Amino acid sequence: MKVCGIVGSPKKGGNVDLLVSEVLKGASSQKAETYKIHLNDLHTKPCQSCGVDPRPKFCLFDDDMKEIYAALMTCDAIVLGSPVYFDTVSAQTKLMIDRCNCLMPYVTRLDGSSGFEQRVKKRKKGVFIAVAGKEQELNTIQTTVNGFFKWANIMLVETMFYAHDDNELGVVKRDKEKLDQAFSAGVKLAKPTME
Repeated sequence: MKVCGIVGSPKKGGNVDLLVSEVLKGASSQKAETYKIHLNDLHTKPCQSCGVDPRPKFCLFDDDMKEIYAALMTCDAIVLGSPVYFDTVSAQTKLMIDRCNCLMPYVTRLDGSSGFEQRVKKRKKGVFIAVAGKEQELNTIQTTVNGFFKWANIMLVETMFYAHDDNELGVVKRDKEKLDQAFSAGVKLAKPTME
């Protein structure tokens, strides 16, 4: 079992990072191999809407998105975490999602029919974590994330929302209930069958 955590927050040691790490700890407790990617550390271009089929590659650009494509192709589970900015995912997360457009290109088949083709054949399980201030809407972020999970062939098994009023970095570390929830999500994620 291989699980990748994708952190869409620019703040290492912040709430998103800590919650993703806790999910990965839960998965590790079940003998899963885990690793984490910080999107803010990657050097990636935004999608240019080129309209060109890049096969056999996933994109015409050769940049750090190859780490994301590799994770989506090889992992058994994905943990995606993002802060909520302007009612959606962070810019780092949205850049990654947009660059996954070619995971399901619109193609014309040999029989003349056309439609979307799923390039990532391996079905994965996924957890999504969103962190926001108490006054922010959390449900608006879900549409974007659901689209990404569909494109990347990820079945969402749990969504965690953490709303707080504190500006302190990593304040979730004092919220045992939320950390336990994240750990349990990782345990569930690493189990071979769905419960």
